Amino acid sequence: MNLDLYEKYKYIPRQPIEIILNSKNGTDLNNLDGHKIYLLEQEISSRKDERLLLYLKKCFLPFSFYTLSSSQKNNILDIKETNGGGSDTYSITIPDGNYNITELISTIKSLLESTTQKNFKYTITYNKSTSKVSFKILSGTTPTNATLLFSTGVNSKFSVKNILGFNETDVSFTTSSSTTSQKIVDMADGLDSIRVISNLVGSNIRSTNREGGELLLIPVDLEPFSVIYFNEGPAPFKHLINQENIKRIEIKMTDANNNIIDFNQIPYTLILQVEFVFNPADKITENNKQLEKISSLKKMIEVNEKLAREIIKKNKN
Repeated sequence: MNLDLYEKYKYIPRQPIEIILNSKNGTDLNNLDGHKIYLLEQEISSRKDERLLLYLKKCFLPFSFYTLSSSQKNNILDIKETNGGGSDTYSITIPDGNYNITELISTIKSLLESTTQKNFKYTITYNKSTSKVSFKILSGTTPTNATLLFSTGVNSKFSVKNILGFNETDVSFTTSSSTTSQKIVDMADGLDSIRVISNLVGSNIRSTNREGGELLLIPVDLEPFSVIYFNEGPAPFKHLINQENIKRIEIKMTDANNNIIDFNQIPYTLILQVEFVFNPADKITENNKQLEKISSLKKMIEVNEKLAREIIKKNKN
């Protein structure tokens, strides 16, 4: 900012303010601890000659959330089993957790074989070279085929398909032919980063997402049950916020699929920083108004003088 403007408008700079948001001091929304409201004890306000800049300075987030869970909407598998006696359709719910692929397919196999009404046994394998999963019927009571209902299942919106590498298409397999995932497995399923979203939307942000309001994207590059420490560094991106004061702060943390993250009641901390920047717009507007007023008065005087001259001239004649 030009120092001449500081001197011209007698602007007095202010020091930034740090806001520490500890999850224990927030109020959960919809019983999810990744979505909270914080109320500041003292409101932060800008003066008329200022605007507010906000950024996420640091955060300490526990990797206590599960990449496969009911909150991430990816823990159900719908299946239809068909044999000589007809078809049965059922679902299995995989317990919330952070699995490796070997643990996951072992859990799925166990749940399928303990739930089947047709005594089906399964072979589920993982190919390390391709990072893909295959399903095949091992045995059963006169088995015909089995179909994983990734598209038509009643729980397709909560399916484990993405983690297993399957598309949103039903796939069938038999005792002689297997089905293999179209993509490689993705144990993170959208939780390779955390979107930190706030009600304090910056006016210098453009997003392809309708909701927008992202303060920052925090990468998840550690193993489960560690602590994610993030420091924005010496050149942070600062949000020029639209409002003149801050009292209520809403923070929502989601995955790439906009599912709110459940930290399982393990505390986390976000540190925001608010900066005050000189904004001469009001002063300039005020000066412009004064200039417009003076200009208007000058025009009025000129008109009146012209009328007076015409009247004097008419009376002389």
